[in-house]
Amino acid sequence: MLQTADSLIAVLREAAAREPSHPRDLLNPEVLIWSTLRVAGAVGVALLLWTILRLVIRRIERSLGQPQAGALTAQEQRTRTLVGLMRSVGRVIIFVIFLFMFLSAIGLDLGPLLAGAGVVGLAISFGAQSLVKDVISGLFILIENQFGVGDVVRLEGVSGAVERMTLRVVVLRDVHGVVHIVPNGEIKKVSNLTRTWARVVLDVAVAYKEDVDRVIAVMRDVGRELWEDPEWRPLLVEGVEVPGVESFNDTAVTIRVTAKTLPLKQWDVARELRRRLKRRFDAEDIETPSTQQRLVWEGGPPPPIPARAAVLGDDEAGGATTTHGHDPEDE
Repeated sequence: MLQTADSLIAVLREAAAREPSHPRDLLNPEVLIWSTLRVAGAVGVALLLWTILRLVIRRIERSLGQPQAGALTAQEQRTRTLVGLMRSVGRVIIFVIFLFMFLSAIGLDLGPLLAGAGVVGLAISFGAQSLVKDVISGLFILIENQFGVGDVVRLEGVSGAVERMTLRVVVLRDVHGVVHIVPNGEIKKVSNLTRTWARVVLDVAVAYKEDVDRVIAVMRDVGRELWEDPEWRPLLVEGVEVPGVESFNDTAVTIRVTAKTLPLKQWDVARELRRRLKRRFDAEDIETPSTQQRLVWEGGPPPPIPARAAVLGDDEAGGATTTHGHDPEDE
């Protein structure tokens, strides 16, 4: 038994000493055995590296826990972004290592192959400039920490939560559930809506007849109630502020309300603030402008009523009409 093992080892050593220089050498049984073992070794190394990569990523994800909207710190967002990048880059590296080990195992000379690959890669690079641009831009986005997974950003006309980032693209999902894929090379300007803190800005219009000082006092009281509410206080960074009159227009006076909130919570706070302002305005009998028009006719007989308006009635004709005994049929 020992003699058989020694003989097999001697055969493998001899085969290793004279590695095949041509693919036809693989027909040699001794070379075939050695090449098969090397291919198996390449597969084993690739599987080992893949298992290690999965274990490392799984352990990192387990330590981070399940993501919760608005509860991720900047460091956690950056860690999740790098985990996704590690997964995609790790796959490419493992595949490249396996490919070179496999080609070497079957007896191909990697020197000319690498030289030819360099020439082909140079030719391809001229036709893949956008891909190279995407990768370089993705690297700078990660290095500068412009945004991360979980942030709500506005990129090239689309807004949404960042679900995934790679060196080539950013995947966004908007409020309607639509997924947008933006290449990194096309990102010229980044608007991060959830970095560190966010702000609610509401412009509330009231009628001209209202006392502006009274309306501002009521709005500040509503903001103070929201700040003192134990359910909403954790979402606010600072108290609600009412700076004052923001603008005038043809029908209303606009008063601005602002509130500093946690990231991703500005929309919830804005909805609650609108609800409280509406209820309080109703209770205080504060009028908000509505889009309605009133026609006042002074002097002389009223204009004739179109036949269609008389047939449809007041509601369908667009408002109340007064005939004063005038019958369109007499025209």
